[in-house]
Amino acid sequence: MKKSLLILGIIAFSFTSCKKETNQETEVAPIDSTIVQVDEHNAKNSLDYQGNYRGNLPCADCESIETTISLTEDSYIKETVYKGKSSKVFKETGKFTWNEAGNTITLLGSKAPNQYFVGENALFHLDVDGKRIEGDLASKYQLSRIEISEPIAPVEKEETKTKEVAKVELKNSKWRLVKLNGKSVQRSKDAKREHGITFNTDGRFSAFAGCNNMMGSYKLKEDVSRIEFSKVASTMMACGDMLTEQELAKVLEIADNYNFDGKTLKLNKARMATLAEFEIIK
Repeated sequence: MKKSLLILGIIAFSFTSCKKETNQETEVAPIDSTIVQVDEHNAKNSLDYQGNYRGNLPCADCESIETTISLTEDSYIKETVYKGKSSKVFKETGKFTWNEAGNTITLLGSKAPNQYFVGENALFHLDVDGKRIEGDLASKYQLSRIEISEPIAPVEKEETKTKEVAKVELKNSKWRLVKLNGKSVQRSKDAKREHGITFNTDGRFSAFAGCNNMMGSYKLKEDVSRIEFSKVASTMMACGDMLTEQELAKVLEIADNYNFDGKTLKLNKARMATLAEFEIIK
């Protein structure tokens, strides 16, 4: 009898254990149906960026650069006035492109730096590397949205064509040096030829500043007005006054952008004052 009860007890215990295991195996964790949404909003698709913007940007040799930019869906009109220096209004027009993040535009055909971060009712002028200006002058590089009763008149097509021709001429042109580090340059009496620089179509340049012949290579990025010179090589003549030559060689090695209107060429470093200024030699 005891033996039968023991067997029945073992069977009952085994059945209970199997049932528990079955229940444990069939339990399924609840599924989290929450959907994680990625915020794809940016200035391009979320802000009403089309309109007019104006601000007074810092200037190395004038009071400020009054800048007005009018944006449509993919085009721009830009007006600049060098206050305290001239009342002439410089106009540019063209297309602009967005970066991949959809928050920065590049004004195609405009001289560098030509990138702007698009914010709420404001444009922020970026440096030559496409970065926001920091420090005490950061607020000076902002263009605020304004209302203009009369839209900015577009630039005539002839002006645009002239600008395009001027860009091509830089690759096959000769230039007379007239200013170096803010000082006028005069041709010395014993100089063999004009102080200046020649750009060849093969990406090579030659320069002269009173003594030795200098040479090297250069690269242009015309859409952003960037220029890069190689290390300057030169002949090894010894002359009495080589200061101008040494200063020009240094300028060529550090210059990274340029201003060019077909008649005047200026070599610059970032937003610093113009390092060297040249006039076309016809």
